[in-house]
Amino acid sequence: MNRADQGEQAESILEPLAQADQLITSGKIEEAFGIIQRRDRAEGLEELRWGIVESRCRNKRGEYKQVIEITEKIEVEIKKIEKLAEVKVEQTKRIRIDTLKEQIWALQRLGDLLKGLEKVEEGIRLMEELEELDKKEEDHKDKERKANLLNNKGVIHRQKGELDEALKLYKDCLAIKEEIGEKRGIALSLNNIGVIYNQKGELGKALEYWEKSLVIKEELGNKQEIASSLSNIGIIYHQKGEPNQALEYYEKSLALREELGNKSEIATSLNNIGILHRQKGELNPAVKCYRKCLLIYEELGNAKLIAGTLSNLGGINLQKGELGQALEYYEKSLVLREEIGNKQEIANSLNSIGGLYQEIGELEVAFDFFKQSLTLREEIGNKLEIAFSIFSLIGVSIDLDEVQQARDYLIDLQLINKQEENKRVDLCSRLAEALILKMSKRRKSLTTAEEILEEIVEEEIIIHDFTVQALINLSEILLEDLKTTGEEEILEEVQKKVEKLSEIAKEQQSYSLLTESYWLKAQLALIRLDLKETRSLLSQAQIIAEEKGLERLARKISSEHDQLLEQLDRWEELIAKDATIIERVKVANLEELMGWMARKREIKIDEKEDEPIMLMLVAKSGLPIYSKQFDETKELQDMLISGFLTSINTFVQQAFDVTGMIKRITHDEYTLSFDLKESILFCYVYDGQSYTAMKKLEKLIDEVYESDVWSALEEVGRKGYGLNQDERAQMEGVIGEIFLTN
Repeated sequence: MNRADQGEQAESILEPLAQADQLITSGKIEEAFGIIQRRDRAEGLEELRWGIVESRCRNKRGEYKQVIEITEKIEVEIKKIEKLAEVKVEQTKRIRIDTLKEQIWALQRLGDLLKGLEKVEEGIRLMEELEELDKKEEDHKDKERKANLLNNKGVIHRQKGELDEALKLYKDCLAIKEEIGEKRGIALSLNNIGVIYNQKGELGKALEYWEKSLVIKEELGNKQEIASSLSNIGIIYHQKGEPNQALEYYEKSLALREELGNKSEIATSLNNIGILHRQKGELNPAVKCYRKCLLIYEELGNAKLIAGTLSNLGGINLQKGELGQALEYYEKSLVLREEIGNKQEIANSLNSIGGLYQEIGELEVAFDFFKQSLTLREEIGNKLEIAFSIFSLIGVSIDLDEVQQARDYLIDLQLINKQEENKRVDLCSRLAEALILKMSKRRKSLTTAEEILEEIVEEEIIIHDFTVQALINLSEILLEDLKTTGEEEILEEVQKKVEKLSEIAKEQQSYSLLTESYWLKAQLALIRLDLKETRSLLSQAQIIAEEKGLERLARKISSEHDQLLEQLDRWEELIAKDATIIERVKVANLEELMGWMARKREIKIDEKEDEPIMLMLVAKSGLPIYSKQFDETKELQDMLISGFLTSINTFVQQAFDVTGMIKRITHDEYTLSFDLKESILFCYVYDGQSYTAMKKLEKLIDEVYESDVWSALEEVGRKGYGLNQDERAQMEGVIGEIFLTN
């Protein structure tokens, strides 16, 4: 082959190679992958360059093990090519550096940070050798290589939790990128510096760097990277407790990613939106997002991201109280992560499983999982993650009443806090100290705990759950004082804390927390002897829980409402005798509720269903329309029916024409649940749990309203005659299906 033919062949090879490289830079990963798959095999250095581009593409697709295989083959081939006289040493060194860049990226993602760091050092050593070989000033491309190696090294130090070292490397990288005027690299470095400040808990600085990065990316018009910056900015607003703004950025990011068609990135946006919905307590939308993610990741075959999504689905089940399903997802995720071998993510799975066992009260098992997680995180060396693991171990040690063990772990945590300039670690350390001090019965220790918790509550939120935990534990300390002193001022202080909890829940749009705060408010209203307000707040709490899919929480609150109805006579007596606050606190359930919230235990509910007694439909005017007694063998007191019917007009006006209507009352040993649909009042009489009873009543109303019999019922209400045989049979069929079929 003559020289002209060789040049022509090189041009034909380089053209698609450059095209594939450009498509990857533009975020069009699948298009680039198509070119790579369709290409003809080249020879020598050109084939190695194709291997580097393929590695880059597969890194973007999350195929990290394949990248390791490809780059290891390239390393073997380089050694062969280096022996050829016609190949310049500088060429092979540059090929090796570019290969190392992709290999390091894959090793980082696989969690092999030690080997990754070794490869970075090898790359830096090669750069120094390259500079020595070529004494003239470094060219643009070599400076870019050097900057990329510094960036890779920064990523590894960040993953190890060595944030200050990572920050220095990122800034050195930025300086080189600015020197050569490489705008895309400048934007990337600004982004990475923002990541460090975010991990240090300095959200304002993180936002500043991410917004600067976004401006450059918009100038360049790279939609993939614009989407990435929008997503990052959304994360800041999410952490700051501004969910509406966060969602706005997430959705903009998602729209761009859908336009580009990059499935992996689309799934990332859906995942972020899912996390936002989950934290707000909107569990059904969260599940939809996660399931879409799972389908995409399964299609792409990305085991790492499949594992992450399974973990997220487990978190949803945990929040819904479906603990068996949650554990199944967590264990599937753990198996996948162990197959991949990423220690960081294995540690995350172990931590999640530990949290689940802590919630169901299997504390020794929880401790073991937290300990395994800590061991892995210590091997990685990420101080922030180590701090979080130690915090979990302190929490479970407190639950086990192992005070000295908790104190020993606190010493380790405080040592990390001294070594690290990190707001998150500092918050972790202070909250842990307060929780340990709170265990003491000494007034001095409790006062110090109270001061620390008050400080956390008043400062800027950087970890939402920790602020909430501080607020609940602070309220618990005040409640202890209230039990012994009965002072009105302390009750007012507890009310203020609960109100703040409610405000945080509304700001964060955290519906599970909002539900719990209404429940707490209801208990405080009970202590103030305001029974009407108590019932209204319990009803509001239950409505929020049901709307957001928090079924176990809704059932627990419904059960609490039932218990209150059973105790009404007792509370009427306390009102009549003007009982002291201490007496009221003893009867109320506030202490148990506050303790459950502080320790986040599994919600125990009575699974027993209601037993149907009677169903009645009454016109708003008070005219009976329809009735059914379920068990003819049971003799119902005449007063139960006649007494209710004679007072129905008054009840309708009082209970349903005002905000926060009463939907249940007790009569002798039975409970009566009501619901009004347009001009017809439905009343269900039963024995047992109200939650399942109300669900049946709601279903009955929906099915009857959508059926032909509804107009007949309205006609009966207006004119007073009964249903005909067919209409009555239709009603009987619907009622039998809902109330008598398991």
